Amino acid sequence: MELSLKTEQKQVLSHKMIQSAEILQMTAAGLEEYLNEQALENPVLELSEKRPEEFDRKDLEKYQWICAHDEQNRYLYQKLESAEDDFPEWNIDTSGPETLKEHLWSQLVGRVRDKKQEEILQFLLDCLDSKGYFKDGAEMVAERFHVPEDQVLELLTMIQGLEPSGVGARSLEECLCIQLEHQGRLTPELEECIRGHLEQIAKNQLPQIAKEMHLPLEKVKEFGGIIRELEPRPGARFSDVRQMVYVVPDVVVVKFQDHFDILLNESLYPDITLNQEYVSMCAKQEDQEVKQYLLDKIHQVEWIKQCVAQRNITLSRVVRAILERQEEFLHHGPQYLKPLRMADIAEALEIHESTVSRAVRQKYLQCIWGIFPLGYFFARAAAGQKPDRETGQEGPVRATASDVKRELASLIRREDKIKPHSDRVLAELLEARGFPISRRTVAKYREELGILGASGRKEY
Repeated sequence: MELSLKTEQKQVLSHKMIQSAEILQMTAAGLEEYLNEQALENPVLELSEKRPEEFDRKDLEKYQWICAHDEQNRYLYQKLESAEDDFPEWNIDTSGPETLKEHLWSQLVGRVRDKKQEEILQFLLDCLDSKGYFKDGAEMVAERFHVPEDQVLELLTMIQGLEPSGVGARSLEECLCIQLEHQGRLTPELEECIRGHLEQIAKNQLPQIAKEMHLPLEKVKEFGGIIRELEPRPGARFSDVRQMVYVVPDVVVVKFQDHFDILLNESLYPDITLNQEYVSMCAKQEDQEVKQYLLDKIHQVEWIKQCVAQRNITLSRVVRAILERQEEFLHHGPQYLKPLRMADIAEALEIHESTVSRAVRQKYLQCIWGIFPLGYFFARAAAGQKPDRETGQEGPVRATASDVKRELASLIRREDKIKPHSDRVLAELLEARGFPISRRTVAKYREELGILGASGRKEY
């Protein structure tokens, strides 16, 4: 058996360092929840709500500004918190956004014959997905309520007769046919085109459809125009309160006449204080075991306070560094976003890149252009050149993917629709304009923009 000595270095994070990193990446709402949990475990920790009358002048102005600009989110949040059981089943609450189910049920009032029919209709409405489609099958509903399947289909037909037209359909083809039937425009040929050639319509393969249906190309073009006017997702314009997400901005940027100011939304979580009774008890305590316990709890509170303060300092520094590099975005809007990496901010602030990542994680910034996740400002750089806005001369300025997408969309808008550009030609045209990207990247950006390929854009 051979014994040997080996020297190696290991980096071990203490519990305090882990706790500090966790607090840094918490949102304001998450920090509030964390502090409430700590208060339950630590009797020395006391939380006190921030009251406007206790703010100094600067903090009061900040609190009033945030409240004024967050009124809509605050209203939606209160609506979500209110109990739904406070309203009678037949009473539709019109004070908030109307859901698809509420809209449809309001049209069924007075048409329901008995309690059983009402239960089935309510269940069918609950089965509709966010697009307004019924995907669960009439057989399942019939088994659940112990009724004939024909009865379920009769009630589903009743729902399909409601507005928005096309709701309650079991497929895209049925949805489009229902809409045309309501408009009085459904012909046997048009229905055959929808039910048998919808995928070809989507791919713009009009000559092939004309050949298979033995129709003139002009007639098929007319059918394609009619189908594209229809709504494939009839329920999408209605809200679903249960799916709403309440976004709380952690940072608010206020625009003044000559500068921008950064405000942390500190009003969302309480102040941390020590329970003075326990502090006094610790000073007078003779039992060493009890004294040590209280000291540990006091040090824990002090460390949490220090971590929260450091979180706010780091978040403020990171946001300020981001906005210094994205100043044109603040003045002119999202189209002026510049390429930026977390490594750039880390180098400027002389901190680790992981610290920047934790500081911006799941946090939102509110400014005059809306509410954005902080990660939004780290825009990817695409190879290429952009004209300098002051001199107008092209130079080696990194362009964002958004810049390339805008140029790509512009090229497609101006192309000859009889002979649309292929992705290879688009890549060549972009390279000529200072954006050397591959054909594969062109296809990726085009799909992200929701633009069809050359065959799909072709006009006959």
